[in-house]
Amino acid sequence: MCGIAGFVSNNFNQDQLVGMTDTLIHRGPDSKGYFFDEQSPIGLGHRRLSIVDLTNEADQPMTSHCGRYVMVFNGEVYNFEEIAKNIDRKWNTKSDTEVILEAFVEYKSDFVNYLNGMFAIAIWDKKSKQLSLFRDRFGIKPLLYYFDGKNFVFASELKALLFLGLPRELNKESVKDYLFLEYIPNDQTIFNNYFKLKPGHCAILNEKKELKIEQYYSLIDQFSGPNNIAEGEALEELKEKLTQSVEYRKMGDVPIGSFLSGGTDSSLICSIYQEISNQPIETFNIGFDVAKFDESKYATRVAQHLKTNHHRQMVTEKEAKSNVENIVNSYDEPFAVPSVIPTTILSEKTKEHVSVALSGDGGDELFMGYGYYNWYNRVEKLKKIGGKTGLKIASALLSYSNPKHKRASRVMDIPSMDNSWLHILSQEQYMFTEKEISELFSETYVHSSTLQNWNEINDLPIHPFQKISLFDIQNYLSNDLLHKVDIASMSTGLELRVPLLDHNLVEFAINLPLELKVNEGEQKYLLKKLLSSYLPKDLVYRQKWGFPAPMGVWLLNDLYYLIDKYLNRQIINQMGLFNYNFIEKLVNEFKNGHDYHFKRVWALIYFSMWYKKWG
Repeated sequence: MCGIAGFVSNNFNQDQLVGMTDTLIHRGPDSKGYFFDEQSPIGLGHRRLSIVDLTNEADQPMTSHCGRYVMVFNGEVYNFEEIAKNIDRKWNTKSDTEVILEAFVEYKSDFVNYLNGMFAIAIWDKKSKQLSLFRDRFGIKPLLYYFDGKNFVFASELKALLFLGLPRELNKESVKDYLFLEYIPNDQTIFNNYFKLKPGHCAILNEKKELKIEQYYSLIDQFSGPNNIAEGEALEELKEKLTQSVEYRKMGDVPIGSFLSGGTDSSLICSIYQEISNQPIETFNIGFDVAKFDESKYATRVAQHLKTNHHRQMVTEKEAKSNVENIVNSYDEPFAVPSVIPTTILSEKTKEHVSVALSGDGGDELFMGYGYYNWYNRVEKLKKIGGKTGLKIASALLSYSNPKHKRASRVMDIPSMDNSWLHILSQEQYMFTEKEISELFSETYVHSSTLQNWNEINDLPIHPFQKISLFDIQNYLSNDLLHKVDIASMSTGLELRVPLLDHNLVEFAINLPLELKVNEGEQKYLLKKLLSSYLPKDLVYRQKWGFPAPMGVWLLNDLYYLIDKYLNRQIINQMGLFNYNFIEKLVNEFKNGHDYHFKRVWALIYFSMWYKKWG
């Protein structure tokens, strides 16, 4: 696992290459390396976190045996030994890096289809003066770039691009999308001319500085429609594929452990990991001093049942306060997910014991575990009874009730029946509605950018839940969850691996029939069925917690000062983006008991903190 950076431009030198690469030292504290050719002109930089083959021979940038290609690479390819067997080479290292590079020599751009893992790859062709970038199928590893027609710059994180002093023009539509979704979607970033390379895509820059973006992997192409597999057969195949995935992700020359929240996904990963391990595995969990947010007791019970070597760390408001204003150093574009704080603390504590950890991310997307599936059903029932008018009446009645029902009122207040699920998704995350964003900016906002690939999914003759799941995997997963855990873990020098996102397992899961995912109201049905073969039923079939941080409680106590510090009239007016009167009303309602506003207040605080640091 590493950090990569580079450019194709006449305007930058080797010192700047070193500087931008060094902004990623947290991703690769073990070694560094550079390739610079002023005549081309090309610069490639690498910071290494040594995981596989710890020798200097495996350092990067790495040059191919033939001398034509130079590569920097971030991630892990778990099947590299199998790939190596089919390539006639005398191998100089025991690293996946060398195999990846020689696979490119052997198979050209098609090499990426042989890789099983997480990766962001940059390969320079000395002969053709062509740069090729590749990002893994589901966006586990990040890869961003800047291109203005003359300068092409890429890196693992936005901060490395910003180091070069390139123009920063705020992308106003991205700010609006952020407030609607809690993240910035698609290939956009917070600045114009700065982009994310989409999952499953490659970018090719030729000698004439013509940039071509191509998709090499399509999830829709892997979707054949729900099959008729029997439950017993599906259960057996799920265990087989997940076991193979965990076995792959045990690869490495450093200590490896696993996150364990006590929820379905991480408990299943740890159950299988412990089953195939010949000694107690290391498991890691954190809890909160706010009881209703503390799931750690369940993780402890799971660990005791599995007989893992468990590490539990409690997080207090005091610790949150000491970390909260530092997170903008790591998350270098707006990101309104409060759990970045405990995830970062968990990563720090885990790194004290191991260099690699497994994570359960992906289960909710693949097996329909989120709350908005239930909200969707409620909304559909009301629509059948009274149509849009019925929803409006329900929303109005609920708005006069207690805070819990007022939140439900917001969900029912749907602006468009065509894409009601997107409104539900936003409100399930406690974010701003389209109407509120329009008021906040004093101009009309109709969310559309997230729908760029919705039409392709929406045309499929399948249940709405299947459509939402496919959309989640391609959007929410990479831009929200995977972004969160990548930045949090790598900020502490910890590599995180996600067994549920092995592409063989994903392709199996998306084609399962709906009743193996949601069965008589039981979400993640097949995962829980498999988990029940390892754990007592009371640990399997219980209320979903997720991994929230008690931000609403914190903001009314130790973190109360953030509201006055970052949302005062002077700060808001200096930014010149928002209607202060709207913010003042929102904050006053939150202070006066409307605690369901906490996420919206936090989203504005975080944007203000980010703007001060990066804007």
